[in-house]
Amino acid sequence: MTLTDRYVAATLRNIPASKRDDIERELRGSIADAVDARIDSGDDSAEAEKYVLTDLGDPARLAADYSERPLYLIGPDLYLDWRRLLAVLLWIAPIPGIVVLVLDAFEGSSVLAAFGSGIWTAATVALHIVFWTTLVFAVLERTGGSAENPTGAWTPERLPEGDDERRVSLSDTVFAVAVYVFLFVFLILQRTYSGFHSDDGTAIAILEPGLWSFWIPALLVLLVLSAVFEIVRYAIGGWTVPLAVINTVLNLLFTVPVIWLAASDELFEPDYLVAAFGEATDSARVASTTVIVVVALIAVWEIGEGWVKALRDPAPRVRQRRTRHA
Repeated sequence: MTLTDRYVAATLRNIPASKRDDIERELRGSIADAVDARIDSGDDSAEAEKYVLTDLGDPARLAADYSERPLYLIGPDLYLDWRRLLAVLLWIAPIPGIVVLVLDAFEGSSVLAAFGSGIWTAATVALHIVFWTTLVFAVLERTGGSAENPTGAWTPERLPEGDDERRVSLSDTVFAVAVYVFLFVFLILQRTYSGFHSDDGTAIAILEPGLWSFWIPALLVLLVLSAVFEIVRYAIGGWTVPLAVINTVLNLLFTVPVIWLAASDELFEPDYLVAAFGEATDSARVASTTVIVVVALIAVWEIGEGWVKALRDPAPRVRQRRTRHA
């Protein structure tokens, strides 16, 4: 294979198959014309070919140009929203770390061990926040989330006269993500930091330990997905019918199992209820009823709010993006 053959093959490798034939003809024609021009000016054919290919640059970059595929993780249209949201969300990370530090101190751990656990927890939460937030914005970048505003070019006349109830504020997003982070950390820590210990000194878990075989890991996944959903909703800029559907599904997937477990007395660890309240039967009934009522009310509110705001206008506004200048 000639240098040109190898260059074209390397370029086409990163281009969708449906476009390869046209791009190959165009690319080979451009290379041939440029090489002929160099030869006419007195260059050796081999040197002319090498010069032209060097001037074209990395074939992977050229393929990205042909495919109109971004070579950055997050482009300028989404960067400011990503940075603004991430800067605020990262303030959540120290909170679980402080909680773990205090709990370790009360459990009798050394100062160094308590600080180590707190820092590790805060760093882990921060890493998850950065990863999931960046992943959401990167996906939106590559699926049209930063494309030209589908509602038309922005003009000053489109500035809102007042608060738009469909839009998602930064503070609402941060609060929602903070709640999901709190619940995530609670599910992890409740088995070792309940405040009560058995006769052999081991911590008594708040929730039934058997739930770790499936239900608690499933709930942890749903909490992560719910936090990602809040970030997506903020990045899009407002409620839409598809978002309302996803919100409904996520709420039901979390709420129904929790209510079922509470109603069947499989949610709480009986030994914890005895240690905390004395009588296991009455305590279990009160605790389970409380969980059922609270979780059901929150789900109804969240689902209802999403549908009301999504259906208030058949064409809700999308977060405005700055148009790119030629």
